Amino acid sequence: MYRFKSWLFKSFFLVVLLVSFVSCSSFNFKKSAGNSEENDTEQKKISGLESELTTIKQDQAHLELQMKNKDTDISKLQDTVSKLEKKISVLEKNKTALKPVQKQKKFTKPSVLYKKARNLLVEENYTDAAALFKQFIKDYPQNSLADNAVYWLGECHYSSGDYKKAILVFQDLETKYPKSEKIPDAILKLGFSYLSLDDSNRAHHYLKKVLKKYPFSPAAVKAQEKLGSFE
Repeated sequence: MYRFKSWLFKSFFLVVLLVSFVSCSSFNFKKSAGNSEENDTEQKKISGLESELTTIKQDQAHLELQMKNKDTDISKLQDTVSKLEKKISVLEKNKTALKPVQKQKKFTKPSVLYKKARNLLVEENYTDAAALFKQFIKDYPQNSLADNAVYWLGECHYSSGDYKKAILVFQDLETKYPKSEKIPDAILKLGFSYLSLDDSNRAHHYLKKVLKKYPFSPAAVKAQEKLGSFE
């Protein structure tokens, strides 16, 4: 914009000079009307200057039009940017409003979580107890109490009458923690679960399995008692 103004000033100054020159030349032309050769020379100079003046005026008009168009384009661009900024602001506000509030997960020691789940089981709150045992198994699969948590999860399902889920959990314990001290009890409960589902064949299979693999365990005594009740 500064260069354009400078150019306009220079052009205006040149135009003034050219007009002055043309005026003087016209005056000299009239004064020397008697001299034909000088008149022709002066006329050519005047024509040349007038042509140059016309060209300058055309260039000036063209540049003024260009600057006007540029100002219009800049104004439109600024308007577009302003509209986009407003849209972005609205979207950010909506995003903040829709963003769910995430509850900060409280850290709980494994032993505390396990004890809380066991207490709920004792209170016969099987649903909440099962939820905590699942959380324990998920968060601490390598913990020394993980196998116990799996067993008690099975007990939650068994005690609430969901024998099919109980079977899946007890089988999972046998697969993932084959050396767990809870395995005899888990196999016993598999037998009891199948009995509750009226599947005598599978029930007998698991009860006899307890006697065969863990004959001196407390679970074996219960398995023997249950088998004796069928005879």
